[in-house]
Amino acid sequence: MPESKQSLKEIKLFLIYTFSISWLFWPIIIIANRFFDALWYGELLTWIPMLIGSLGPPIGAYMIYRQSNKSISLKSFTKLVFSRDIENKAWLIFGLFTCWRLLMVWIAFGIQESISIIYMFLNLPLFVIGGGFEELGWRGYLQPKLEKMTNYIVSVLIVGVIWSIWHLPLWLISGTVQSALPFTAYTILAIILSFSFTTFYKYSKNILLCVISHAWFNGCIGLAVYIGSEGYLQLNLNWKVYMFFILELIVSLLLGMRYKFKEQKQNYST
Repeated sequence: MPESKQSLKEIKLFLIYTFSISWLFWPIIIIANRFFDALWYGELLTWIPMLIGSLGPPIGAYMIYRQSNKSISLKSFTKLVFSRDIENKAWLIFGLFTCWRLLMVWIAFGIQESISIIYMFLNLPLFVIGGGFEELGWRGYLQPKLEKMTNYIVSVLIVGVIWSIWHLPLWLISGTVQSALPFTAYTILAIILSFSFTTFYKYSKNILLCVISHAWFNGCIGLAVYIGSEGYLQLNLNWKVYMFFILELIVSLLLGMRYKFKEQKQNYST
């Protein structure tokens, strides 16, 4: 089978696995809410199907790797993903990325209470499981595969749209951050973050730092969400927030294209 057809087949299987897992467990919450007055967002038992659903992308990536290489176990897959040495340059990029998120929370959303930042650190492990681990599928598998078949910008755009669509069931669960945003705005945000996380992954070459950065972003957004007068979650998307994300998109695009240009130049020279 030609390599492009094989890659397309693997991508389709990855998406089938990912969406099947997530869209099987998240509707459990929706059904429980609508028909049994149970599993409301924030309750302890709700986090079981919520977190299992969020693990669709890493489980999908593992299943694809397992099919192509039967010798890969869960332990060896974990080692493949997380055991790479982290260079000083990667730590520097990670530090800048983390500081940028804090500036976003402090300046754009106006969150300045130190207790809120401490709360976010305490909840970071939960954000890693319920968000950060997605990176194993999106940036660790899907985006590199698509980039080989199309080009950098198109592949990132496709992943951003798929990433947004994958979250669709969460709009039907009262209390989620997604339910506080219009789907169009969320899709634009997903595309911007897709460029940001892809650029960060390319420069750091470390999916572990990407996982933590994704979790850090979720934690920052979690601080900015508040309960409105009608009892629903709200997110104040003011002009400062839009400026932050526009600037982030521009910088991510420029850095990403610069990386691709250097990569192509090296390939030509060899």
